[in-house]
Amino acid sequence: MTRKTNPPPPSKNALDTGTHTALEKAVRAQYASLPVSERRIADFILEFPGEVAAYTATELAEMSNGSNAAVTRLIKRLGFTNYDEARRAARDAQTWGSPLYLMQQAHQPKDFAGRVQFHIDQDAQNITTTLHSLSPDSFRSIVDAICTAKRVVCIGWRNSYFLAAYLHWQIVQVRKHVSLLPNAGMTLAEDISMLGEDDLLICVGMRRRVPQVEKVIEAADKQQAKILYITDRTAGGLSAATWTIPCSVRGAEPFDRYSAALSLLHFISVAVVEKMGEPGRKHLQSIEQLHDTIDEME
Repeated sequence: MTRKTNPPPPSKNALDTGTHTALEKAVRAQYASLPVSERRIADFILEFPGEVAAYTATELAEMSNGSNAAVTRLIKRLGFTNYDEARRAARDAQTWGSPLYLMQQAHQPKDFAGRVQFHIDQDAQNITTTLHSLSPDSFRSIVDAICTAKRVVCIGWRNSYFLAAYLHWQIVQVRKHVSLLPNAGMTLAEDISMLGEDDLLICVGMRRRVPQVEKVIEAADKQQAKILYITDRTAGGLSAATWTIPCSVRGAEPFDRYSAALSLLHFISVAVVEKMGEPGRKHLQSIEQLHDTIDEME
């Protein structure tokens, strides 16, 4: 039995509204009634709410051309006990992956060459961190499971869907019985109910995750299927997953970066092709012959 390992869950803010934007919502709700001294600070928070997570009350006052007293009054007016509580709300929104809270005032070099190198460096760091964190034994077990499972089901939502689709597209070229979910206009219960102990579910669940991620993984576990969960480093632990691989997705910009996730999936796919050997090559050859037969490609 493969030992299930998962990253620790992120902290949860008591003031979280359920949409992970408690700070911004509180500012918008009070904005019309704010005095001028507090409105300057509110304007800054609304433009760059994530900065609250990084700076002290004094630094926020200086950056917004306000005062410490105005910051204190505003924070209490918004419903927070103190500034640290507001910082935790902003930090939780960053952890969840809200692009608004990941925006920074300045983060890139101004010249084009510098911006290009900055972009490359961030992707390179994420790829390095992700791949170096892989356990060789777990990786070999995952590749073996992909090659030997009776059925492989890849699943993802939102941005995670195209990552799941990429992995599906690679695996399906060297083995049969590989499917991608969810299908447009279709429900999931029918497909998940068919999973069994000889099957493998590969779930890609990058932030911002939909509730179905955890529910589908738990359902597949009850069906006794093996489960590979590919996620980001902010994910809470899912004990139902057989293997969990966290990917580095953060950078300085408001949008997460998926270069490391794609590199990981490519790394897995190449190992699967090698493991499948001659049967995999024959399967790929039959696909290429069909491309010619039905005139799909030039």
